[in-house]
Amino acid sequence: MIALSKAASFGASWVEFDVMLSACGETILFHDETLERTTNGVGLVADFPYAYLHTLDAGAWFDSRFAGECIPTLSQALIFLKEMGLSANIEIKPAKGQDERTVVRVLEVVERIVTDPHSILFSSFSLIALRLLRRLLPSSQVGFLMDPWLKDWRGLCDELQCVSLHVNEAQLTAARVHEVKNAGLLLLSYTVNDPKRIKELLAWGVDAVFSDDLGVI
Repeated sequence: MIALSKAASFGASWVEFDVMLSACGETILFHDETLERTTNGVGLVADFPYAYLHTLDAGAWFDSRFAGECIPTLSQALIFLKEMGLSANIEIKPAKGQDERTVVRVLEVVERIVTDPHSILFSSFSLIALRLLRRLLPSSQVGFLMDPWLKDWRGLCDELQCVSLHVNEAQLTAARVHEVKNAGLLLLSYTVNDPKRIKELLAWGVDAVFSDDLGVI
C-alpha cells in the first residue's frame, strides 16, 4: 500500500499491480508465485489462506523503513485508489489451474467497489482468463500481455476486443510500434526505468510505460 501511496504523491494517474488468489479465495496484490523473495514466508502463495498471508512482512525485503508492510487485498487497494482518484491496470495472475476462479473473484471485488469502469484496465498473460473476462464483463477494458513477441498478436487482440497491447520493452522496435499503432491499439511497455529509453519509446509512439522507479523517472 505504501507503493500506491508513493505513486499518488508523485502525481501518477495510473498504477499497475498483479492480483492472485490465496487458498481461501481472497484476492491479494502479489507478484511472485512464491513468498520467499518479497516476504518472510516460504512456499506457494496459493497454498496459504489470507489469515496467514496477512501476518507476513512484505516490506522489509525492500527497505527496513517498510518493515511491517502487509500483503494487501484487492478490496483495500481499490478503496484507496478510489479515494485518491487513481486508475488501475489490474494484471490477473492465476495460479496453475486457477484461471477461471481468479477471474470470477476479481470481478466480484471490482464490481462491488469500482463505480467508474473506465478507471480499470484488465490485463493478463492467460488467454483463458481474458476470454472468460470478456464473456463475463463484455464492457471491460482489456489489455493483452505479451512476452515474447507473438506473430498472431493482432488476431488475439481482435478476438479479445483489446484496447491495448502490453509488451516487454526489450521486444519493441520502431517497426513493431508502428505496426501496433496502425492496428488502432494503445501500446504499453514494461518495465522501463531508464529515462533515455522511455523517451525513445514515446518518440516511436508508445502510449505509456510501466516503471517501478519513479524517483529516477
